[in-house]
Amino acid sequence: MNFVFDLSASMFRFNTHDRRLERSMEVALMLMESFRGFEHKFAYKIVGHSGDGANIEFVVPGKYPKTEKEAFEVISKMKAHSQY
Repeated sequence: MNFVFDLSASMFRFNTHDRRLERSMEVALMLMESFRGFEHKFAYKIVGHSGDGANIEFVVPGKYPKTEKEAFEVISKMKAHSQY
């Protein structure tokens, strides 16, 4: 399964108005938590798209975040990508 997130600058810019980026990051975290322990049954990846690229990989099959810290690092990278 492929999950694609909008990480364009507008997501960061308008986050203060409607929390769109924050809600999107919550969904990404829920996905990672939901699949934890079921990686042997489901293959998934999380990618982002923005003005910098259409397929920026954050989670790829076989390299899933195993701890809360690793999931937080993925979320942080996604947010930073939209910011810069």
